Amino acid sequence: MNTPLSLRTVRSTLAVFAALALPLAFAGCGGESKAQEAGGGAAARGPARTVLVRVAPAVERPVAPKVTVVGTIIPRRTSVVASGAEGVVIDFDIEQGQFVEEGTVLSVLLMKSTDLGIAEAEATLAERRAEWESLQETHPEEIREAESRVRAAEILARYAGQKLDRARELFGRNATNQDLLDDALEKSEAASETLSAARTSLARLKASRPIQQAKARHDAQFEQVEFLKAEKAKRTTLAPFDGWVTAERTYVGQWLSKGDPIVTLARLDEVDVVVNVDQRDLGHVQPGGAVTVRVPGVEPREWTGNVSMIVPRSDWEQGSRGFPVKVRLKNEFRSMGDERLPVLNEGMMAEVTFTGAPVSAVLVHKDALVRSTHGMSVYIFQPDDRAAAFSPEKGLAGKALHVPMEPGISDGNYIQVLPLVDASQSEHKLTGGTFVVTEGGENLKPPVQPGVEALLKE
Repeated sequence: MNTPLSLRTVRSTLAVFAALALPLAFAGCGGESKAQEAGGGAAARGPARTVLVRVAPAVERPVAPKVTVVGTIIPRRTSVVASGAEGVVIDFDIEQGQFVEEGTVLSVLLMKSTDLGIAEAEATLAERRAEWESLQETHPEEIREAESRVRAAEILARYAGQKLDRARELFGRNATNQDLLDDALEKSEAASETLSAARTSLARLKASRPIQQAKARHDAQFEQVEFLKAEKAKRTTLAPFDGWVTAERTYVGQWLSKGDPIVTLARLDEVDVVVNVDQRDLGHVQPGGAVTVRVPGVEPREWTGNVSMIVPRSDWEQGSRGFPVKVRLKNEFRSMGDERLPVLNEGMMAEVTFTGAPVSAVLVHKDALVRSTHGMSVYIFQPDDRAAAFSPEKGLAGKALHVPMEPGISDGNYIQVLPLVDASQSEHKLTGGTFVVTEGGENLKPPVQPGVEALLKE
């Protein structure tokens, strides 16, 4: 049964033939040299050598462009929790790496002066409350008393006026003397002034708002007490959300001013992978689209995330054309004793693969690429007998056409090729099914290599 020839077997056979022919060549070198000098160079060169290669067909299919970028995992939320007041730290029982729930006490400042201020303000508040309550009881009584004084003054003024009228009548009939008339007039005027003073006092009492004023003083003092209590609350710092303490920023005995940091707290139930995507690959990034994230060194190694944000500004002042892209992942947790630890931590390296929209492409096996100082190229195999077909038992004779190309999208062991020659040249046109050299291309010479014996790639 016939078996297919391997490229290694054929090359080995040719090497043996060359070794056997070498002594014969040296034995007849003298005569051949003379023949060459006599103009027999063409005969001396002999037949052109056969170059053995393996070929495989190019394929044409839709392929999705992919770009993989290395980034860093950061928490979705990070907060530098600061002190809301100034004072000396007397309680700080938090350690780096500790998980804290929302509302957990992080630090406490010295409270003595604050407590004294609150006590003083509460005493003043009690005094203002008593004053307000007292006025609520006494003020109506003062008004009633003033009204009584007005009524009494009105009676006296009316009586004094009547006596003055009688004194004037008697004085007109010479029934009384001038002293009695003057006395009646004096009493009448005094009664009128007393009535006027009583009415003014009543009006002033009614117009005044001592109760409202006392209430306002009471309310202002109440707000002062609440303010001091709020300031006291600021001296105890609480965790604003569930998270892990990634840094300790203070210690017992340290003086803190308002706004000084206490801890750095990170929320890790969700994390972001921040990568810089080159502007040429930015079209493959779809906001909200799913992407594959690979995190070396953890289990699972592959995660699925979503593009949450594309920052529309690169660090171009520093010469970068990479645009920050955030990929959001839902974290997982593992139990270690009584602790619950996140799988993904801040600062881990991650590889993010973005997949663009599929495009139709011609792909060749990566072994078909020939690299040289002039760039990349492939060799198209063209059989001498265009109607002949490959069979496992034998190869095909033909020629190899050199085609400069530019690599495109990779897909496993295949890569898209973009020929740089004029596509109108039909013999250089690369389409699906076109045979390209995958082994032995380093032995071919551009632009056309005749005498090629091709075997189909296994």
